[in-house]
Amino acid sequence: MNAEEWAQVEELYLEACGLEPEELGPFLARLDEGLRGEVESLLEADRLSGGFLEEPPGLLAADLLDRAPDQLVAGDLVDGYRVEALVTVGEMGEVYRAYDVERDAAAGLKVLRRHLLVDPFAEARFEREARAAQALAHRNLVKVYELGESPVGLYLAMEWVDGVTFRELLDGGVASFGEAVEWAKQAAEGVAAAHAEGVIHRDIKPENIMLRCDGVVKILDFGLAKRTGQRSVDPEGWGASGTISGTLSGTLPYMSPEVLWGEAATSASDVFSLASVMYELFTGKHPFAGETPLDVFEAIEGKTPSTPSSLRPELPLELDGLLLRMLERTPSSRPSAAEVAASLIAISTKSSAH
Repeated sequence: MNAEEWAQVEELYLEACGLEPEELGPFLARLDEGLRGEVESLLEADRLSGGFLEEPPGLLAADLLDRAPDQLVAGDLVDGYRVEALVTVGEMGEVYRAYDVERDAAAGLKVLRRHLLVDPFAEARFEREARAAQALAHRNLVKVYELGESPVGLYLAMEWVDGVTFRELLDGGVASFGEAVEWAKQAAEGVAAAHAEGVIHRDIKPENIMLRCDGVVKILDFGLAKRTGQRSVDPEGWGASGTISGTLSGTLPYMSPEVLWGEAATSASDVFSLASVMYELFTGKHPFAGETPLDVFEAIEGKTPSTPSSLRPELPLELDGLLLRMLERTPSSRPSAAEVAASLIAISTKSSAH
């Protein structure tokens, strides 16, 4: 992040510090994903350091911003993993392609960002991701090998997925119906497998789903995951979403209405998010597209999406019905992820017969 971008984050952070609790959620929801993540990280660190505004906010911001993470470089060793290249930097972690010395194979390495090492909430969330992911074993879910701690801090080692994200697929144009239905089916099967083990993902979006080079779809990044039955309100004032009270978990265009309304996410929330991804995959358009984040927010709350076949006439009517049921505003009206996968198989079979 360059100086201009850091200045923008600092300005937004200072503005957030001056808001009332009930104003903070809508304010953050209007930011794009990257900015929101950085501002939330500063707010989290501020709260854990003793509360808002105990020091002048400008000094707090400068201190926190100075602790931007130092990236690892090719050749660095993290326990038994040799770093090869940085892949991406997210809100919580830096993801690297690495070489697993013991397995003699490529691996993914997610390292907790260094400015969060003093943040017990961030460490707990990082460890929660590991526990949630390690409990899962399914071909459509990325496999986590281990959670470890090294001189660089906490890290997750996981299988390396050689392929492209659904975001890259969407940016490349509309897929054929046959490809889209197969990819959507696999994604639904992965989500269903997580739900069967009591794990809710809470951040299903195109960036967190990959198509491997051999055609296998993988659900990634369980950083916001929680187990069914976990307390809806965490200790020390953390809200149901798993972020600070008044903020939202997930990514705005793929959030369900109930999460926007401040309710705890459920498996039905994942289904709604998956529906938004699938709608894009089949039509090339987002069901709740808007010019601004506020437009998107309002569309999710109150807009009825167009039927997919009205945007792409060759799509079967059965798909219209499935996607619109998945996008129902009442969570109990949505099918389960397992039912979604079964419906996609039936739709694919019927289409092939014709």
